[in-house]
Amino acid sequence: MRRSHSRAMMISLFVIIISVFNFQRLTNSDCIRAIHVITLLVIGAAIGVFLSNFFALIIQRKRQQ
Repeated sequence: MRRSHSRAMMISLFVIIISVFNFQRLTNSDCIRAIHVITLLVIGAAIGVFLSNFFALIIQRKRQQ
């Protein structure tokens, strides 16, 4: 079970890094385009997945001790 949490955390961290890099490269930030909204939603969802798996991993470690 711990391996699935770690794998999900690595995948979501990879998505976060790619999305943040893509968001920083976008030009014309004076007007909000659809790609800005989609990129921010992906970053938020990936952060949510990362945090939920991180806390699940911590809880699982505490239960094993």
